[in-house]
This record gives sequence, structure tokens and C-alpha cells, in this order.
Amino acid sequence: MVEGYTLLKIAKRLKIHISTAFYWRHKILNALRSLDFEQLPGIVESDETFFRESFKGREVTHRKLIVNSS
Repeated sequence: MVEGYTLLKIAKRLKIHISTAFYWRHKILNALRSLDFEQLPGIVESDETFFRESFKGREVTHRKLIVNSS
């Protein structure tokens, strides 16, 4: 995003679907906008986690939230 790549180039580089790249871009931008950030400092990383069961639309109470604040 910072380098001005198109959604198609981002999707190909990250090996994700173009719609996923679109939604991720908007989620990141909306989150930053809500925190009054104008520019991303440093390196931003994201990783995926796979679960065998979908919990969409349900409250997940049996998993701990792990936040890496390094």
C-alpha cells in the first residue's frame, strides 16, 4: 500500500484473492484513521491463522487473545 501498488499487484505478491486485498486495505486504513494516524511508521506485518471450525457470527470465548507488542 505504502509503495502505491495496485490491488492486483498486492494480491499476487501476497498470494491472496484480490477481494481479500481490498478488504484488508480498507480495514487497515479505517483502523489507522480511527487512531488519527497519517502515515505508517516502520514495518507492518500480518500473519494468518487457520481454524478447523468457523465461528462467524458467534462469540468466541474459549480462545485467548495474544497481542505481540514488540
